[in-house]
Amino acid sequence: MQTLIVVSGEKYWADYFPEYEVQRRQLQWCEWLWRDNELWAVDASGWTQVDAVLWRLVTERPSPIVRDVLEIIRLTEVPCVNSASTLLRGRTRLSRLAEIRECRLPMLPISIGSGERVHECLLEPLPSGEKLATLYQSWDNPASKERQLWNDFSAPVSPTEDYIAEERFAHRAQDVRCLCISEEIWAMSRRSTEWKVNRGMAEPTLIDVPTLLFEYSKRLQRHLKADVLALDCLQTRDGEWFVLEYNDIPGLSGFPTNVRESLARCVREHMSNIS
Repeated sequence: MQTLIVVSGEKYWADYFPEYEVQRRQLQWCEWLWRDNELWAVDASGWTQVDAVLWRLVTERPSPIVRDVLEIIRLTEVPCVNSASTLLRGRTRLSRLAEIRECRLPMLPISIGSGERVHECLLEPLPSGEKLATLYQSWDNPASKERQLWNDFSAPVSPTEDYIAEERFAHRAQDVRCLCISEEIWAMSRRSTEWKVNRGMAEPTLIDVPTLLFEYSKRLQRHLKADVLALDCLQTRDGEWFVLEYNDIPGLSGFPTNVRESLARCVREHMSNIS
């Protein structure tokens, strides 16, 4: 029986692969070895030869351990969903933004800087959203307070080695996440009382995929050669659509439960191509 390793992720995947031995591994407790053209995972339970990988580990910071394991998988012919090559392309938010820009998808105006002396130059017209690596802040306040808030934010982070980004604040009319798995695609509208809808109690509603977002999602999916991809988009009150982010290890909550079977089918197809 072939063995599928699920890296982190949800516990229900064994139910979708009755024909395989499904084992979950936490990356921090697992070591990896490629030897004699075979991939092995070893932890306290022992050595396991790996026939396929379903990568469900979401990490924001570019951990060397994550990079090294993905590079080891990339060296092998072991199928991985998404592929190790695709996951390596989106290791950081900056690299994901670069991929979106290379794909010529519309982005909100943004300024990005790295280094102690550049923070004072990041002065997008306020209100705006500020991001320090993985820490997010945003202000939408009266004009008399906006610049002081920016100064309060930038002062303590100026010595940091992390990058800082300032993105133009846009009043949203609609926030939509598109989920692509192989040739299938779904769309979910998210509403929240918070300015950032992926924080707090957002209310998801399945909708028909907007034509423009279908085009954007499929264009980026082809560009990245991704099996699974989520694209987060914002429509302003003026009717313009902007791409905010993509996620190559997207959560599946809010979408129909049959998206799990679609992802499982994608893994099976890759495994059958190797067999």
